[in-house]
Amino acid sequence: MASSLTGLLFLALCTLTYSQWPPQPPVPIVGGPLSPLGVELAAPAPLPTLSQDLEEIIRLIQFKPIKQLVLRYLLNDAEFQAFVRIINSQAGFTARWRLLSQPELIKFLQWVDQQLVASGGGSFEFEEHELGVSLWNRYPYWSGSVLGWRGFLSELQLYFPQYAIRGVIEAKVLQRGIFSQFWTRLQTLQGVYERWLTWPDTISVLDQLQAAGIDKNQLDGIIRELFGWTPNVATTKATTTAATPAAPTQSPAAVLPPANHPLII
Repeated sequence: MASSLTGLLFLALCTLTYSQWPPQPPVPIVGGPLSPLGVELAAPAPLPTLSQDLEEIIRLIQFKPIKQLVLRYLLNDAEFQAFVRIINSQAGFTARWRLLSQPELIKFLQWVDQQLVASGGGSFEFEEHELGVSLWNRYPYWSGSVLGWRGFLSELQLYFPQYAIRGVIEAKVLQRGIFSQFWTRLQTLQGVYERWLTWPDTISVLDQLQAAGIDKNQLDGIIRELFGWTPNVATTKATTTAATPAAPTQSPAAVLPPANHPLII
């Protein structure tokens, strides 16, 4: 504070002293006026392409542990087995096919495909992740490391950092680049999703999941939060008592196997 006051006093003193001087004639400059300094401002860095934006987000997801998690629950957990069986039933296949055949979704995917091709990232395709499933557990402790559907969601958070992904998405939307257009177009698909929820095949699948112990309202809330869609009022009330459990600090399967069972990567 004292140094600031001293500076202000010094500036006032210099101003007062200068104002008391008589006006002086201009001094000619030898060689003409000085040319302005040739300082050029650096051009701003170009915004990333849609391919680069999506790759940055995808790198946050640990796909290899997720595949191991799915395999472990598929072999040992009844609720997860029911989930896989129901979504692959005739009703599940029909509901998925009807969703992917909606004109709004097709138009969105075509736009994404055009942007990726223009940025050199290749075309957009739904990648099918295949699992090499065995009838036997890789390690004997796998059978005791599953905790139902809610346990699967809880452990999934270790490898799918939803809040970190949300932070990256929000930062990219603020850049007003191509990703902002992507996210805006994605928001318009909420109406397609809500229309899909009212169709008989979808209702049948959701009712079967509920009967198998999988909270359909919780599942709906997860999907809406993932895509940034407005939560359903009924879903919000229902999930307050059945919220996703907190993520564990360590995977239940992240235990060293016995000495006679070497770890296979």
